[in-house]
Amino acid sequence: MRLEPVYRLTFRYPEAWRAGDESLLVAEGRAEGRITGRFRAVNRARRLAAGDFVPSVSGAIETDDGASVLLDLTGNGRPDEGRVVGAALHFADDPRYAWIDRVVCAVAGEVRGGREIVLDVALIVWEPLAEYDSPHER
Repeated sequence: MRLEPVYRLTFRYPEAWRAGDESLLVAEGRAEGRITGRFRAVNRARRLAAGDFVPSVSGAIETDDGASVLLDLTGNGRPDEGRVVGAALHFADDPRYAWIDRVVCAVAGEVRGGREIVLDVALIVWEPLAEYDSPHER
């Protein structure tokens, strides 16, 4: 497999609520790249005992050319290190963005200054598997 960049997502959480180990955060920002536009979402994140966050983001990108691309994102956030990794699925009914419906995307990013989240989103492109030399068969 290989990765092909799709867009960079930059956003902040202007509103948030917390109850125990769960948070509900409202995200506002922008996507730039092959998909470009205004981003809005909610993140119902859970904090694990070790301090990591597990995001559950449901949102939309209102593209600059008038389409809507919905997304679901999950992964793992390490606030002590400022890093985020995850996976995203997208849904679009506009023919210009139909290609995004059939792929899984990898997500890697960081929390900057404790307030701004920057995520790079890339297509996971299937490629034929190479021969696998299992260490257990040596």
